[in-house]
Amino acid sequence: MKQSVEDKAIQQKIFQMQCEICKALANPLRMAIVNRLDDREIAAADLIADLGISKANLSKHMALLIHGGIVESRRDGRQIFYRLIDSEIRKACSIMSSVLYRRLKRGEKLASVIAIARAS
Repeated sequence: MKQSVEDKAIQQKIFQMQCEICKALANPLRMAIVNRLDDREIAAADLIADLGISKANLSKHMALLIHGGIVESRRDGRQIFYRLIDSEIRKACSIMSSVLYRRLKRGEKLASVIAIARAS
């Protein structure tokens, strides 16, 4: 079935929004932050201590995660707390990890076969 021009435009906008989320996650430290946030709210001070980073570094990465619509913040006095906006983000990261694990396993099998062939 042929898509209308309007449907194509909507689909392109959705793809663009998906890319924004992926760009926000495209850093090992930001992935670690998302992994650490899991399903609960965490104080900035705890993230700094757990990840071994500076306050300025955390702030920079959190700004990108907030802009990407992944994390939201809440201030309570002098403390700032962060949490995932949607727990499905954590699920998406888990799926990516599973895909990577399977890819690595296939690579191990291929390396094993190559090693056996070279030994023959």
